[in-house]
Amino acid sequence: MINKEIIDEAFVFYNIDKKYKERCYEALKNINSSKKYMNAFKEVYTKLYINEFSSIEPLWEIENIYDMFIDSIDPFATNLMVLAGYRFHIENIKKYKLDDEQIIIHKNRVKECFESDLLSRGYESIRISKMLWAAYFIRVRLLEIFSLQFEYKTNMLVKIHIPKNTDLNVEKVKKSIEVSKELLPKIYNIKGYKYMCTSWLLSNQVYKLIDKETNISKFYDLFKVEDGDDCLEDILNFVFGIDNCTDYSTLSERTSLQRVLK
Repeated sequence: MINKEIIDEAFVFYNIDKKYKERCYEALKNINSSKKYMNAFKEVYTKLYINEFSSIEPLWEIENIYDMFIDSIDPFATNLMVLAGYRFHIENIKKYKLDDEQIIIHKNRVKECFESDLLSRGYESIRISKMLWAAYFIRVRLLEIFSLQFEYKTNMLVKIHIPKNTDLNVEKVKKSIEVSKELLPKIYNIKGYKYMCTSWLLSNQVYKLIDKETNISKFYDLFKVEDGDDCLEDILNFVFGIDNCTDYSTLSERTSLQRVLK
């Protein structure tokens, strides 16, 4: 499942900062010290890497690490879980015959999932969402093509994701979709599929507030948009870089988008 050898290999493969390695060793020791911790880790590991991919989707509803694993488990379990999928990633890269460009993108994205919350938010471990996102790349359910990411959901459906801080220039977005029509059938052997996007960037309410010459507005105009689920949590996360807010008057106003949405 995971041991020091896999940790060492994964650090090299993903080029992860070595300063986190001792913390990984410590977490591994803590988890191995208890059968209940080991069983909880194995259960999540099985859902992420062994079971049918559909078993991952319900995990997005869980936000607390201890609800995901078990009370008092070492919180760095989420980081360890990313490394635990390293050998599966190698197998899947071969299975789907990813080219060199996609391999580099996949490795970089998993590295970001492992490090981002530790670096940008100063958390003691990565959030469950980062752990799950890494699993999507490890299982090669995502292709990143220029500005957009494309999630293979079924033979009839591909979901479009917008990476944080991506260039939403409308011509680059169109190019991403155009190239995806070549790569998706080649890699996943699918045809006749439809695209879907559920990003907060397609919010009808946000669209009414923003300048119609912005990239967000032009991106919106590429789609047939219907109201979906509440996206306040995503706006706080992607626009303001926070998880929640009880007093909106304290929200940052560093960018024009922040000021408009606030």
